[in-house]
Amino acid sequence: MDQSLARLNRIARRFPMFACLQYEKIEVAASERGDLACQLDALYQRYFTLERLGKAASMMHEIKQGLARAEENSLAWQAGKLYEALGRLHFTRSEWRDALFYWKRCIDTSELTGDITSGIEGRIGLGAINNDIGNPNVSINYYIEANNLISQLDNPYLASKLALNIGVNYYRKDLLDQAEHEFERGLHFAKLGNVGEYVAEAYWHLGDLYAKQGRLTKANEYTAYGLQFAAKNGYIWLRGMAFETMGYILIQQGDLPAAIRLFEQAIEFAREIGSRQQQANFLEQRSNLAEQLGDLPLALSSLREYKKLKEQMVELSSQQIVKEISAYDQLERPAHEQLLELAANPELNNPAHSALQLILNQAKQILKLDWIGVWIYSEHEDVYLCHGQSEPPVKLGAELKQRYLPQYFQYLRQLHQQTVAVDTRLHPCSADLKVLFAGYTLRSTVELPLQLRGNKIGAICFAQHSEYNQWDRELVAHCSRIVQLVERDFGNIENQKIQLELHRNEKMASLGRLVAGIAHEINTPIGIGVTACSALHEEIDVMQLQLDTGKMGKQMLNNFLHVAAESIDVTERNLQRAAQLIRSFKEIAVDQNSDVMRKIHLPHYLDEIILSLSPILKRSPYILESYCEQDLEANTYPGALSQIVTNFVNNSILHGFENQPSGHMKVSLKSDYDGQILLEYSDNGCGMSEEIQRKIFDPFFTTKLGQGGSGLGMNIVYNLITQKLLGTIELKSAPGAGVHFQIRFPKAPPASV
Repeated sequence: MDQSLARLNRIARRFPMFACLQYEKIEVAASERGDLACQLDALYQRYFTLERLGKAASMMHEIKQGLARAEENSLAWQAGKLYEALGRLHFTRSEWRDALFYWKRCIDTSELTGDITSGIEGRIGLGAINNDIGNPNVSINYYIEANNLISQLDNPYLASKLALNIGVNYYRKDLLDQAEHEFERGLHFAKLGNVGEYVAEAYWHLGDLYAKQGRLTKANEYTAYGLQFAAKNGYIWLRGMAFETMGYILIQQGDLPAAIRLFEQAIEFAREIGSRQQQANFLEQRSNLAEQLGDLPLALSSLREYKKLKEQMVELSSQQIVKEISAYDQLERPAHEQLLELAANPELNNPAHSALQLILNQAKQILKLDWIGVWIYSEHEDVYLCHGQSEPPVKLGAELKQRYLPQYFQYLRQLHQQTVAVDTRLHPCSADLKVLFAGYTLRSTVELPLQLRGNKIGAICFAQHSEYNQWDRELVAHCSRIVQLVERDFGNIENQKIQLELHRNEKMASLGRLVAGIAHEINTPIGIGVTACSALHEEIDVMQLQLDTGKMGKQMLNNFLHVAAESIDVTERNLQRAAQLIRSFKEIAVDQNSDVMRKIHLPHYLDEIILSLSPILKRSPYILESYCEQDLEANTYPGALSQIVTNFVNNSILHGFENQPSGHMKVSLKSDYDGQILLEYSDNGCGMSEEIQRKIFDPFFTTKLGQGGSGLGMNIVYNLITQKLLGTIELKSAPGAGVHFQIRFPKAPPASV
C-alpha cells in the first residue's frame, strides 16, 4: 500500500472529512502517474470512511466504475475490496439480491488473493442478509466461518463487528442472554480498538435488548450512550435506530406524542442514508401511533409511504428473489439427484479410462459447465499432464511445465483447497491461463486438489468460457462430489493394479509349489533308473573280467542277460514315468500362465491335473477321487480350469481337513443342460459357517491370516469362473458337513472374452 495512504488511514477515524479530501487528492495523483492500484485503494478507503458516517450512498457509481477497471486490469485485491463495498451499499438500500451477489464475489476473490479481511466482511454481510430475511439458522454458519478466519488476525474492528452481528442473530431467535453476552463482547472489542461507531452500536443494541426485557431505566441509559457516541462519530445510521428504541421506550411509558416525534426524526435519518428498510419500519410505527392518537391523515399518509417502500423492496429483492438465486429448474431433476444416479452407475466400477470419461461428460452436462479437466502431476517428467477432459476436448495452447507456465504450475503444486475465480481476469495466474487456453475466452473457474490414498496427485479444473459463473455454494459442493467420484475411479484403477500384482504373485507361488512337488516326484523314478543303470554297469564290469580271463560260461551269460533285461525294463518304466510327469507339469504350468483358449479333451486333461497334484497328495493322508464323462470336450481356457481345481484341493488340505487324520475329496466333470459343463467339487472336511460363506469370495479374506493364507485363492477362483469361463458358482456348506461347489460354464465361450 502507498505510504501516504497508510499514514492517512491511521488518522481517518479521528478526522474523517479531512481524510476524505486527502483520499481524493491521492486518487487524482495516482491516476496521473498511472498507478491504478493505488487509485482504487484510495477510492475504497474514502468509501470506508464515509460508510462509517452513513454518507457513502452517493459513491455507488464511482465504486462500480472502479470495479470495472479493476476487473479489466486483473487487480484482484482491489476488486475484492470494491465487491465488499458494493455489497454493503446495496444491503443498506435493502437490495438483498445485489448485496448477495457482490458479497459472494467478495468471498470468492478473497480466497484467490488471501485477503482474509475481505473474506470476513463478506461472510458477515451474508449472515446479515439471512438475519434480515428471517433465516438466522443460516446466518450462524457464515458467522462461524468468519470467526474461524478472525482468529488469524488481531483486528478489534472486525472482532467487534462480528460479535455484534452474532448478537443480532441470537436476538432474532429470542436468545436474549446469549445476545447480551455477544453485545458486551462487541463493546469490549470496540473499546479496545477505539472503534467509536461500534462502541455506539454496542450500547444501542444493549439498550434495545433491555427495552425488550422491560428494563426501561437501563434501556434508556444505554440507548442514550449509543446516541452520544453516534453523534460524536457522525454515525447517522445508528442515530435513526436509537431514536426508534427511545420511541419504543416512550410507548411503554405511555408518552405517544413524544414517541411519534422521535419516529419522525428517525425517518429523516433513514432517508439521509438511503435505507429503505429503516424508513419502512419507522413509517409503520408512525402510522400505528398516529392512528392511536386519532391523527388519521398522518396515519394514512404514513401507511401509503410504507406500502410504496415495501413494494419497491419486494420488486428489488424480496425473500423469494433471494431464494431464486439457489433454485433449480423444477422441470428438471435436481443436480444432486443426477449426481447420486451417476455415483450409483455400475460403469464407474469398471477400472478403465472410459469410467473417467463418463464422469467428466456427465458432470459437465449435470452442472451445465463448458469444460472439466483433470491434471495429473508426473514427478518423472516434472509436468502436469491432462489425464482427461470432458468432450468436446479443448486444444491446450502449451504444456503445463514450469518453464512454460511457471505461475500456474506453482499454483497447482500449492493447491490444497478449493479456489473459486468468478472472473478469471482476477485469477492470480490469469496470464498463464490465457496461454494455456489459447483460442478460448476463459471466464470463470473452480479448481480443487485431487488426492489418492491421502497423497495429492493433481487437480481438477471446472471452467466456464461462455459466460461468468457465480459458483454458489451448492454448485461448488457438487464439484467436490465430482472430485470424489474421480478419486474413486483412480482408487479403483490402483486397486485393480494391486490386485493383479497380488494375483500374479499368488499364481507364481502356486507354480512354485507345483515345481517343488514335481521336482520331488521326478526324483523317485530318476533315482530308480540311476540305481538300475549302476547295477547293470557293475554286471558289465564282472562280465568283462570273466571274458578277459576266459572263465565266462553259458550259465553266467544267461544270468547277465536276465539282469540286463530287468535293469533296462526298470530304467525304461521309470524314465517313462518321469517323462509323463514332465509332460503334465509342462501342460499345466503353461496353461496356468496363459490366457489362450483351446480345445481340450476333458478326461485326459483332468488326469493331467490330478497327476500334477500327486506330490501334494502323496505326502498327505487325504484321498482325491476324480470322474469325467467319457469323450467330453470343451473349447475353453484350460489354465483357468487347472487353477480352479488346484485351489479347491489346496483349500481342502489347508482349511477343510485341519486337525483331521483323514479326508476325502471328489472332483467330477460332466455335461449339463443348454450346452453347459458341470464341474463339481466336494470334500468331507470341517465345512463353513454362514458368515464365512458370505465372505469366502472376497479378496484378502482368510481364516489363516499370518499362517500362509493370502486370502486371494477363492477370489481368483470366483474371477476365473465368472470372468474368464463366463460361468457361475454355487456353494453349499455347513459346519461339520464339508463343502460342495457346483460350477457351470459353457463348452465354447466367445474367444473375445
